[in-house]
Amino acid sequence: MRPDLTFEQLRHWSSGITAAVSATLPEEISAHFTAGARHLVASDQVYIGLYLRDSASITIYERDPDHWNRNYDTRKYRQDPFFRLFAGTRQDFLLPLSALDKGDFHTSAYYRDFYEPSGSFDEITGVFNFDRNAAGFVTYLRRRGARPFGTEDLAVAEATADATRLVLERLWRQWRPPGESQLSLAGLSPRERQIALLLIDGGCAKTISRDLAIAPGTVRNHIKTVYRKLGLHSQVELMAAVREAGTAPHPAAATFSP
Repeated sequence: MRPDLTFEQLRHWSSGITAAVSATLPEEISAHFTAGARHLVASDQVYIGLYLRDSASITIYERDPDHWNRNYDTRKYRQDPFFRLFAGTRQDFLLPLSALDKGDFHTSAYYRDFYEPSGSFDEITGVFNFDRNAAGFVTYLRRRGARPFGTEDLAVAEATADATRLVLERLWRQWRPPGESQLSLAGLSPRERQIALLLIDGGCAKTISRDLAIAPGTVRNHIKTVYRKLGLHSQVELMAAVREAGTAPHPAAATFSP
């Protein structure tokens, strides 16, 4: 963590994260998060949104969208080197623009048609995958006239990446269209599905440990993985997602082969 961070910066960040993870509207999530993030990683603008492999990029604004970013979401996102990296890998990443500049960025069509006219100068962007189709992104942006982002700025963004991911997962769950299933266990391993179903049935780490004859610590590690993969934070959220999806498979349906 950067040594010159002040108490006020940390207070704004903590307040923003707390409010963002409990907000219900995507615009509110964006407003709370970006307000805190701007204090932590000094930026002219912070954007969050969603990258989708089968449709257009989506930036979630805390206020009215600006014209140049609407242009990004409808057309220019495909030329963005960060989107291209997302499209070509399933790995999460948090990188400065310099990491993707092979010496040709300032002569690219993306720079000429979008980046330069927008007044953008430098950025740090993080992408966090949710499933095979979607990821959340955060962009810390500086405009012309500002100094470039440094290693200390990247270090702060990296140190707060876990909290950022939680906010983006919240954004993903709140943005998804009504009627879309909010719960799929397909991405879990057989053991994780078994534990998820037992949690849905009201089990806790202690009872699941006894039922499956595995150590409580191992169960708790599996539970953490289940929540992370499903984009949830608690058993309450898991059970709520089951209700919203309208299906609640019985734990007996789960099988596990060592």
